[in-house]
Amino acid sequence: MNITEMLGLQDERMESVVKDHWAGWVAFEPRLGDVDDPAGLDAWRRSADPAVANGVLLGLARLAAFDGADDREAALVLAWLLLPTALRVRRRLGLADDRVDEVLAAQLWVEVRGLPWRRPHWVAAKVAGQLREGVLLDCGAPTHHMPHRLSMVSLGPVDPADNRLVEDDDPAAELAELLAWACAEDVITYEDRELLVSLIEAAKTLQADGRAREGGVAGLSSRQLSAVVAQAWGVCARTVRRRTARCVAALSEAAGEYLNGVG
Repeated sequence: MNITEMLGLQDERMESVVKDHWAGWVAFEPRLGDVDDPAGLDAWRRSADPAVANGVLLGLARLAAFDGADDREAALVLAWLLLPTALRVRRRLGLADDRVDEVLAAQLWVEVRGLPWRRPHWVAAKVAGQLREGVLLDCGAPTHHMPHRLSMVSLGPVDPADNRLVEDDDPAAELAELLAWACAEDVITYEDRELLVSLIEAAKTLQADGRAREGGVAGLSSRQLSAVVAQAWGVCARTVRRRTARCVAALSEAAGEYLNGVG
């Protein structure tokens, strides 16, 4: 059986669970009210603002946790929403051990039932990191915490029945996840994120107009970009360049922690 079958996370079943329980869950956990159409919950999660989607995942974590509402159906829905994250970890690990899917399914269930929900954190990144460590440890492979452990596994394909759910890496989506994680972990502020987004949008406009840009920090500190964003924000261009450099330095310093988290 593949991971979906092991945990009973078929789309039709989960959509039925959401339909039957969502109104009651919203009454208990208001953050779930951000979902305007629960019938399209999975599609909403993929397209929503990452910070808002993360708030819904935290709300479900509260419902699912043993020290929260201890709601098994909510745990199933949370596992369903995090299934692409788990499968992405599975694909990147590339382990061919016969027990990998079983271990991954069990580890995912443990995670959704025990996620901390009392303080903000980036749910998908945390689960990805925990899954990676747990699966590697169980399969006898090296981990971040045990780098010298002898590997007992080899490389191999993911079950095609589950692999269809793994989305191709989207640079824009990954950047959004990074910035949302950085805000949640206080690496940068939400205003910093908006500044970086403004710079990126301005860069796209310049590129579309055929105008080159120069400057450090991957071009984000160029005089052209800083002038455009400074005018929109009502600040001087030097302030924009200074804040950009500070933000990028903070993100660079935290990159290792983020990559460890997402696997």
